[in-house]
Amino acid sequence: MIQSAEDESYLVDLTDGVLRLTFNRPQFGNAVPKTAVPGLTALFQSAQNDPSVRCILIRGEGRVFSAGGDVAGFTQSIEQDIATRQADFARRLPLARQLVEAVAGFDRPIVTAVRGAAAGAGLFYPLVADYAIGDESATFVFAHQRVGLSPDGGVTAVLPQVVGVRMARTLLLTAAKVDAQEALRLGMLHRIVPAETLDDKAMKIARRFAHAPQKAIVLAKRMINASPRLSLADILDSETDGIVACVGDEDFAEGVRAFMEKRSPAFPSTL
Repeated sequence: MIQSAEDESYLVDLTDGVLRLTFNRPQFGNAVPKTAVPGLTALFQSAQNDPSVRCILIRGEGRVFSAGGDVAGFTQSIEQDIATRQADFARRLPLARQLVEAVAGFDRPIVTAVRGAAAGAGLFYPLVADYAIGDESATFVFAHQRVGLSPDGGVTAVLPQVVGVRMARTLLLTAAKVDAQEALRLGMLHRIVPAETLDDKAMKIARRFAHAPQKAIVLAKRMINASPRLSLADILDSETDGIVACVGDEDFAEGVRAFMEKRSPAFPSTL
């Protein structure tokens, strides 16, 4: 369901088509506790099935975006014998997988506002986002190796799409820490803004997506996501199907009329 966590580890609100998700454990670097994972998964699944959610904006409360998994909780794991420890993680990781799949499967725009560090599994959100905006404090920390772990949380799926395979290897194998300017150069951030304007600018971008013609924007995202697996012929077929679907939609008629009348469109799918 679209609601905040009972323990307030994350908060949500839905206004004007924008679902704002705030990681809300600033005293723990907004690390996501394992108990919050099923709720977050249900949130993204519900958003996918709710046409009133036209964009998701993800941010962190305080000075850090998200430290990813709760590393402090790992202290309990190292007190277990190895077999018990491995069995515990084998049970835990499929739940994290469901969350990754739910986020990646959301077919409308995702915006992230990155203040401070995005680390570990927390990297996934800005990397999978359709628009990632940050301030000068934004930092991407590839920290898995520092605690003796290989990457998780979908990072190895999305990072090569953003920076290329070779650079992805470099960032992960060197346990890199990337500042805002370098993140902008590599494409991990789309834009850097002053810290005091970050939340307002991110919401402005999210609202722009929320007021876009919905069939057109959903089909565009789906086609881009599918294109690496398709032949040129299949891609052209999907583009043809998309245009045919869109010209049968009320948004098309409104868009054409607004263009001819030299006014801003009010797309019916967003009203």
